[in-house]
Amino acid sequence: MKALWNILKIGLMVAALQGGVLSAQMVQYGRVVVINSGGKVLQGVSVTIPSAHDCQPTASDVDGLFRLNFSEHSVGDVVVGLNARKHGFEMVNTHISREGFTLTNRDTLRIVMAPAGKVKEAQMRYYFLLEEACISRYDSTMSFLNEQFAQQIITQPELNYWKSQAEAELKEAYLQIDDSADRLARLNEDDLDDETRSVYHRLETGDMEAAFALSGDTPATSVMDNYLVFSGAYPMTIPEEYTAADMYALLNVPESLRSDVITLDNYCMQYESDFATNGAKYAQSCTYLGRIFMKIDDNIMAAFCFRKALRAYELLEEIEAGDFGQQRNELQDLLKRLE
Repeated sequence: MKALWNILKIGLMVAALQGGVLSAQMVQYGRVVVINSGGKVLQGVSVTIPSAHDCQPTASDVDGLFRLNFSEHSVGDVVVGLNARKHGFEMVNTHISREGFTLTNRDTLRIVMAPAGKVKEAQMRYYFLLEEACISRYDSTMSFLNEQFAQQIITQPELNYWKSQAEAELKEAYLQIDDSADRLARLNEDDLDDETRSVYHRLETGDMEAAFALSGDTPATSVMDNYLVFSGAYPMTIPEEYTAADMYALLNVPESLRSDVITLDNYCMQYESDFATNGAKYAQSCTYLGRIFMKIDDNIMAAFCFRKALRAYELLEEIEAGDFGQQRNELQDLLKRLE
């Protein structure tokens, strides 16, 4: 009987051990490193996941290694709420806590730590760098647009439109500066590829374009890019002899048409000043004026007026003032005839 009891105890112990082994269904290995240190490891970092009741707290060893044992999780599960703490340090890649990480038996979970206060210090530095970059981009855009307007390459409505776009771009950038600065402050150079690392080094020297490239929040194209595409599609160059003096003083306009030219020109100026209300009339007046110049074989001025009208219709569609596809097609056909 005693022998049978001993056999039964041994069986129970084996079953308990087997049950313990089976209950540890998942082991996630990890390593703690110090930011921008060339891979220096950090020991004594407490790693816990309060939201995962089947995972016991652990700590990194002298090699920065740790392991998390899960009894109810398996490969592929997403775990959120990881905490990493050590006196004098703070966790850098906090996104793995907020967004979670996927359990895997192949990859090592990497926790990045920084000396306390370093992330905040970097955030402030990058905030001012991004702010300077945003203001500089806006100022250079507006300076260029004002110069284009002074040279009669763009009209007043176009200047107003592109100015509003630049202001909206600046406002949107300001709304993103805090998040962008935080993201830049948490970049670990040791985790970057060679190409990104070279951009990062430029950022450290105050390169504003590098700040835009790494922040990841700026649009694929800027207002300046969009303007250059627009103006390239509908160029508004006009020879100097037409701008050096009164435009019509140098034109061979018959007396029978001179009053029409002057009237339409006045309409253009009047409607241009109130484009929000009379934008379509402005474009139409430019078209009529172009047809008059075309009639007297002044193809330069005809093309100039047709392009003004075409750009006006494009602008009207940009501000959702209607569909002017038919008018645009007509103007494009006229311009082709003048080539």
